[in-house]
Amino acid sequence: MDGAQVLSAREPVRVRIRAGQGLGDSLYLQAIARHLAERGMRIEALTHWHDVFDEARRFGVTTSRFSRDNVDLIAHYTLRKDIPGTDQFLDMCLQAGITEPVDLRLDWKRRSTTLVRKVEAAAAGRPLVLVQLPREPFDRRDGYGRELLPDCGKIQKVIDYLAPSVFLVQIGKRPSLHEFCGIELDLVDRTSVADVLDLTAMARGLLGYCSFFVPLAECFSKPALFVWSRAGTRSRKEYLQTITPQKILHKKDLCRAIFDDCADADLYKAADAFLDQVRNQAIL
Repeated sequence: MDGAQVLSAREPVRVRIRAGQGLGDSLYLQAIARHLAERGMRIEALTHWHDVFDEARRFGVTTSRFSRDNVDLIAHYTLRKDIPGTDQFLDMCLQAGITEPVDLRLDWKRRSTTLVRKVEAAAAGRPLVLVQLPREPFDRRDGYGRELLPDCGKIQKVIDYLAPSVFLVQIGKRPSLHEFCGIELDLVDRTSVADVLDLTAMARGLLGYCSFFVPLAECFSKPALFVWSRAGTRSRKEYLQTITPQKILHKKDLCRAIFDDCADADLYKAADAFLDQVRNQAIL
């Protein structure tokens, strides 16, 4: 069953839809699933990350474990990686047969957990900025994609620059490829997916690199600064060459990228612009 057939169906039928396996893929997918459900379709999303779909369930979306079998719709960007003029989220929508605009958002309701209260108390009113732990791109152990990890020294310079003005909280999952200094609260390996969503709802901004942090920031409409690897765009691997800010970022007014081979003056200019957005960002 192709996208056109599904979207033109007169009677609601259960539609099994999948994206890729990663957390970022599911962050994109929940917006697509909600969009289709709002238009009367019975959507079953195949995912490893069920918490991401909690709010979409209000629209009738159900979830099942990730599978590549018996899938009606595939919302993936892979086949459109080298097509200019679109971005990653738009490619997923188009691949699923959706041509109208889709709102990339996650209507997450922040919980009042012990962790949330701890972070609020520690921040003491300062703007919270989430920092991503540097780890293997694509969660691979064979080194494929390592070129996508930027010079973490550049991220450290941004951390040092922001530190007097914000409260920095690091999240992620080890093993780490680099250890940052100046992080005020380290929550690495101490958060569930729901915790990460709570923290993002609380945050005024995100600092990281090309990863699930991109859709995470965009789903919550949070400003973000991404340090991008120049080596990735110059890789001999054609797939890695396509992973550019122009192709990845959807909300380009909120999320900015700076390449890791930039001059320090340009890096601090980007950090200043990010800090201005952080100061003006409302907390959910």
